[in-house]
Amino acid sequence: MSGRNLPTGRERAALVEEMFDRIAGRYELLNTVMTGGMHHLWNRKVIAAANLLPGDWVLDLACGTGSLTRDLARRVGPEGYVLGIDFSREMLRCAEAKPLPNVEYRHGDATDLREIRDAAFDAATIAYGARNIPDLDALFSGMSRVVRPGGRVVCLEIATPESRASQMFYGLWFDRAVPKLGARISGDPEAYTYLPESVKEFVAADDLSGIMERNGLQDVTYRRLAGGIITLHRGVRGL
Repeated sequence: MSGRNLPTGRERAALVEEMFDRIAGRYELLNTVMTGGMHHLWNRKVIAAANLLPGDWVLDLACGTGSLTRDLARRVGPEGYVLGIDFSREMLRCAEAKPLPNVEYRHGDATDLREIRDAAFDAATIAYGARNIPDLDALFSGMSRVVRPGGRVVCLEIATPESRASQMFYGLWFDRAVPKLGARISGDPEAYTYLPESVKEFVAADDLSGIMERNGLQDVTYRRLAGGIITLHRGVRGL
């Protein structure tokens, strides 16, 4: 897939689903290698932004192999509940291999949450999944609907950095090293060529804030982490 020719709509969704099915078994190892283990710290940033309390209910969309899902579950404790949804059955299979009693996983589309009642959750999260979703309005309108008034919506995503130093590092690491490492470890060169291409195509941080706001979220803010390579957006459903 070329950065100028990434498919859109249903075609892209199908290709991305198939791609994640192929790399599921090595996904967490590759995340550790690519981030130098920093993804654990970023998970904690998501949990802090979601302002979770023991007993809270959380929806984790595009949950993948469940790394963030499990961290959320530990934060809300045995009285809480976390539902992880992903469209890759193989990613979910890996997640379910590390069960926790307060976690449930479901196969599903992050933009189709019709089976979830309004205001069912205290918070909803998505990490590294928004750039794979063609319809961001459907994503955030659904997340806004299923959290209670005052509930938090948090989005963690890879971004194109703004500073020259970070851009140089990004170009060397994500554009050159990551595709080679990904191909070697996963055996799937296409999947880790897609990663930097999808980041370049994703909306700017300010534009993502606007999308969240027009879909029912208030007090939308974002922070840049790791020199701007990661953005953390947070919004609150109005009372």
